[in-house]
Amino acid sequence: MQKYSVNLTEDAENDIAELMAFYEELVDAESATKFFDEAMATVANLENLPRANAVFKDDPDVRKVQMDHHKVAIIYLVDDDRFEVIAVRAYHQMQNPSLYQQSIRERIRKLRG
Repeated sequence: MQKYSVNLTEDAENDIAELMAFYEELVDAESATKFFDEAMATVANLENLPRANAVFKDDPDVRKVQMDHHKVAIIYLVDDDRFEVIAVRAYHQMQNPSLYQQSIRERIRKLRG
């Protein structure tokens, strides 16, 4: 089975950093570290069967995977031609859904040129 390379956009890295700060401020540094470790493990697991996760509305190449222990979804693109997964956003369920969907569309447009 072909493994996919997995990359995070700068936007996705910023989202994860902001969520770490959120967990550190509301809970503690240990919770922020646990969040980061789970986020990185979730993203790394996308190298195998990246299309096994839920399709994002209206675009079969955009997927999301829910983290097991945090209310955060990682939104990503799959490029089968290059065997690549590109994480474009990390989103906490408490964030505004309409702003979240709009920002995902904008980020994907920016990536696709």
